[in-house]
Amino acid sequence: MKKWIVLFVLLCFATLLQAQQFKVKVTGITDGDTFTAINRDKLQIRFRMYGIDAPERKQAFSSVSTQKLKDMIHGKKVTVTVHSRDPWGRYVVTVRAGRVKDVSAEMLRLGLAWHYKKYDDTPRYAQLEEEARKQCVGLWTDPNPIAPWDFR
Repeated sequence: MKKWIVLFVLLCFATLLQAQQFKVKVTGITDGDTFTAINRDKLQIRFRMYGIDAPERKQAFSSVSTQKLKDMIHGKKVTVTVHSRDPWGRYVVTVRAGRVKDVSAEMLRLGLAWHYKKYDDTPRYAQLEEEARKQCVGLWTDPNPIAPWDFR
């Protein structure tokens, strides 16, 4: 019985940590799905956008994707909702920036990222990617786009 109680408490604690939400000020953009920010204690933190994978540096549309993310969030206070941490120690987050309620969704809508189905099964993200493909926007204007996970 004690094992079940301990397991329950640990699961509740893990869920609480994963659902953590806080504000940060974005100080740097690495690429179209990764950024650096400082929290209220001036601690620098690296973040990875939830549910998307943007073009790698040497891929077509990499600079466009990076610039769009920069335009949306660089220098701004944003709200992040933590989903997990990746193997590189980055917090995997959903980002809200002003009127943009979900920056990952916006990047998909603009055709500047792929839905990262390996790590996310959000139907809305799949739908946004499909709509961008059909409308031939962003990276979908390329006749033969290569997903970042295949490019790596």
